[in-house]
Amino acid sequence: RAPQILAVAYTFLTISTIATALRIYCRGWVIKAFALDDWLAIVAQILFILFISYEVGGVHYGNGRHFADIEPGDIPKAMQMWWTCEPLYVLTNMAIKASIAIFLLRICVSKWHKWIIYVVIGVTELYSFAFFLLFLLQCRPLSYFWLRYSADPPAGGWCWSAPIIPKTFYGYSAISCWTDWTFSLLPVALVWNLQMERKVKISVMLILAAGAIASSATIVRFPYLYTLTDVDDFLYSTTDIAIWSAVETGLGITAAGFATLRPLLRRFFGGGGSSAPGHGSSAHQWRRTGSGHIKGSANADTFTLHDMSGKQRYGVTTVVHYG
Repeated sequence: RAPQILAVAYTFLTISTIATALRIYCRGWVIKAFALDDWLAIVAQILFILFISYEVGGVHYGNGRHFADIEPGDIPKAMQMWWTCEPLYVLTNMAIKASIAIFLLRICVSKWHKWIIYVVIGVTELYSFAFFLLFLLQCRPLSYFWLRYSADPPAGGWCWSAPIIPKTFYGYSAISCWTDWTFSLLPVALVWNLQMERKVKISVMLILAAGAIASSATIVRFPYLYTLTDVDDFLYSTTDIAIWSAVETGLGITAAGFATLRPLLRRFFGGGGSSAPGHGSSAHQWRRTGSGHIKGSANADTFTLHDMSGKQRYGVTTVVHYG
């Protein structure tokens, strides 16, 4: 099944790279508002490139094949490549989820929305880091994970019971789905009460909610996590985990990138704006005024979108920067 791993790896490396490149251009040159979430997206993309590199290297040595079909000397090399992919996978998703959280915090006007984001990202990052450490420490010495398959494994080496990592992975995947869906549905609540044209409101909600797509790969991967216990034919049995982990991560980076591209699309294709007076919208470096509104730079056109729900009203100023 090596060709399947390669096809998925190259496909999602390509689309995530394009999405990240467009994000950099849009945020750095079109609206000139490069921020921490963009830097985290770049970190995630770099880590994803490393992840795919080791995944492809693992295929060269035997990932996706039965142990019986691999040269005995290549099995430890393939296992080492597989092992290296796992911490890279966790770190990549930690970076991109933090990027999405910061992006959402920037557009929030409600305190309880912000608290939801803080709690969700806090739980996610803490559990992810714990899973990262657990994976690193599952064997002693660390290299015993792959050297146990060599002709001369280290004396005294040991690994934890095989079911421990899959059980922890189930928890990690469940929290990942919870995070993706929360970060996807929350923007709907953020935009729902804004005074915007209906078609613009729907398009904004769809763009911001695109992250839910990534969770579909996490859900599909659930039934295959038990294969991590198959130490006798590990490289073939875990093929589906390798495939869907690449899909999940690539989709997450891509969705996070597309969520920032509306100003770029408006520049090239135009389109309607708000029902309030003004020219359009984009993300810009905003600052809060004493009235609770968010203002852009002096050389940008602005208009205000009001949250019409409840007695307390929030104003959001949407800014267009013409470069």
